[in-house]
Amino acid sequence: MEKRKVDKIKLGIAIPTYNRLEKLKVLLHSIDNQILSKDLDLSLFISNIASTDGTGEFLEKEVKKRHNLKIYNRPEDQTIKPNIFYLNRIISSDVEWVWFMGDDDKLSEKDSLQKVSKCLKENNINDLEFVCVCEKRRSRNTSKVFIDKVFNLCNKFGYHEMLGWISGIILKKQTFQKVFEDFAKSVNTQYQNVDDTITSAYPHSASILKYTHDKQGLFYDFGLVETQDKLQTIETQKRWVEENMLWRYFHVIDDIENLIKQKILKPNSLNLSFFRYHTYFLWDHLIFITFKKLPQLIRSRSDINDINNHIQILSNNLCRLLKAENFLKNINDRKDLTLKITMCINYLQVYVSNNFSEEIKTNLFDSLTNVIAIPNFPFQICLE
Repeated sequence: MEKRKVDKIKLGIAIPTYNRLEKLKVLLHSIDNQILSKDLDLSLFISNIASTDGTGEFLEKEVKKRHNLKIYNRPEDQTIKPNIFYLNRIISSDVEWVWFMGDDDKLSEKDSLQKVSKCLKENNINDLEFVCVCEKRRSRNTSKVFIDKVFNLCNKFGYHEMLGWISGIILKKQTFQKVFEDFAKSVNTQYQNVDDTITSAYPHSASILKYTHDKQGLFYDFGLVETQDKLQTIETQKRWVEENMLWRYFHVIDDIENLIKQKILKPNSLNLSFFRYHTYFLWDHLIFITFKKLPQLIRSRSDINDINNHIQILSNNLCRLLKAENFLKNINDRKDLTLKITMCINYLQVYVSNNFSEEIKTNLFDSLTNVIAIPNFPFQICLE
């Protein structure tokens, strides 16, 4: 792989923000505290279209103090265009790389930007389009650099692990803009009826793979960024419910199916590790959560139509998981997945047909979730 000599890294940090003023201040403080190298040209881009907590007034003051800050800061109807649509349009033409950053995350080391700049300079190969930097808690801090086609990185370390968490993603500017142009077009989070297809929890991941699957990517095993909260806050939990995130996780399967239809991916080409989600496989994570929550939901709701709709959506989404059998490369993995999901569908039918029996819950649901709760992977991403 031929490396290009680069004198300066032109990096932009892009931050969409919404009603998280205090967290945004923490993020900006972590950027201000960076030890910057002379070969890094840093820009900041922040978009705010709907905040009501003083974020707008704060940004107007900040843009006057910071020579490298550009903002989009006026009210817009986010049901028509999401925040990222406006963020995408303020990124300067001279920026080469864009680091997408959540407003509730922060840089974890004082030399995070220095390390990114050094890594990009030392590995600035032709066709490099994507960089994944590790979340602090999930890195072994080996400083190892893995370079391969983006598809191969996903197949080795996991699709979600490489492309899921936005604050770990750095993209070439042109790719960033194409990815989030896609994202801005396709946000449909709610079921109008039980058979709907909705936007997945990770549409940006599918778009990144679409545009970079055959390009070079880099995974840097060093913890450079971290979440500000170690556990989900009440505010985050509320957002997840409002944005229908649990059901949208199931629709990641639709994203993979669409990439196969577009001939970006091939049928039966994915390793089991492609579907790694933290310490589990994606389907285990979803089965565990939905089967744990179902008895609680049934006890808490009195409307039988509401309960039936929920069960029908769960049943449909379990069937959706069965489609992953067509994605997996190994015949034994395909058999195991089919058996597991079919068993879950049957358990659900038995539970419903027995009028949500407590005995069935204990003997089937609890036994199932106890087994699925056993981790498949260590917490750190890099296994080497």
